[in-house]
Amino acid sequence: MGIEFAQTILEDKEIASEQKLWRGVLCNAIEDTMQGLSDRKTSIYKMEAHEWIINSDDDFQKVCYWSGFDPDLVKEKYLQAVKRGDIKFTEKQINWIKYYRHYEAYKKETDKEKRKEYKKMADKWRSIVFNSTTALVTSFLIT
Repeated sequence: MGIEFAQTILEDKEIASEQKLWRGVLCNAIEDTMQGLSDRKTSIYKMEAHEWIINSDDDFQKVCYWSGFDPDLVKEKYLQAVKRGDIKFTEKQINWIKYYRHYEAYKKETDKEKRKEYKKMADKWRSIVFNSTTALVTSFLIT
């Protein structure tokens, strides 16, 4: 999907600068989903970009329209790329995002008892991350 999408963006020379900017935003999100590294930062960016496309929220819709693309078509093409295996997720990448969500909840919580629970869960997921493999997991993403 990445090369095909990038070619579409680059081929059209008759578009406004603003449209090129929003196409760059969309292209960057797709490139993020194609990252193969399993470190914390890359895994979080990858999963957030994936969810941004899959959830097709208002921001995604606007970026697609401002890019000159139909958001439903972009999402459909993305899902096809996932099904084909062009976009893959490792166990470690998935576990990093789970850890990150618990850690973020821990940081935001003000209640001392709830904070302890979030910290405990974050620590649990951090341990899971370090025991994770980089084996590919894809079925959960599109079912």
